[in-house]
Amino acid sequence: MIVGVGAVLPSGLRLHSPLLHLPSALAGVVDGPDLGPWLKRKKDLRLLARAAVLALPAAGAALGGLALDMEELGLFVAIGREPPDEGEAEASLAAMETAGALDRAKLGGEGRALYPPLLPLRTLPNLVLAHVAIQYGIRGENACLAGGEAAGASVWDAANAALAAGRCSAALVGAAYSAVDLASARDRLRLGLAGPPGEAAVFVVLTAPTERPGVDVRAWMEQVGDVGPVLALLGAVGFAGKVSG
Repeated sequence: MIVGVGAVLPSGLRLHSPLLHLPSALAGVVDGPDLGPWLKRKKDLRLLARAAVLALPAAGAALGGLALDMEELGLFVAIGREPPDEGEAEASLAAMETAGALDRAKLGGEGRALYPPLLPLRTLPNLVLAHVAIQYGIRGENACLAGGEAAGASVWDAANAALAAGRCSAALVGAAYSAVDLASARDRLRLGLAGPPGEAAVFVVLTAPTERPGVDVRAWMEQVGDVGPVLALLGAVGFAGKVSG
């Protein structure tokens, strides 16, 4: 049974300045969001990848005023591809090079010394789950799956399996994805992914195993861009025809 839903969604496609020189300058971009109500410490903002920025308010809205045992609450999160860095590691990579090739000796020396220490906190894929768990004190069974739409369906199934087996009393299940920055757009271009990119997050709270209705929301994606694993969660919750941004 679904007892809580939270979503952060784009309102539609629009021109996005970082993408102006690419074949499509359109993207589904979320305004904000304001993390003031959702962050324990404002300084933590610098540690968050964009997907985590979207996930925190969506997860918080799903939890709402529900009386849940955080020690027993499961957390299952799907994300898109591992987020790229935006140039922060260039100096480190350049320092590892000798005659145009990676120098393994420099990898552990000059290159390592120049690597930004906080960068993994933004680029490691499971950090979206970690930030949600830290901010809301969730300590139950957890899993983070990376990939496309399939990851969104898989975390839904994983959460339901955990509930059915009694490994958690309730489950916060979500997906978060952002591909509207220049580095992600570059990667999409290299992979031959067509159409505008998007960004979104959706979380639900389950208290009992719940079947996916299999609602198809792909038509919505044409209006807001590719939102990766979030698409499967939107369908699972039955958002078809209800998503307005």
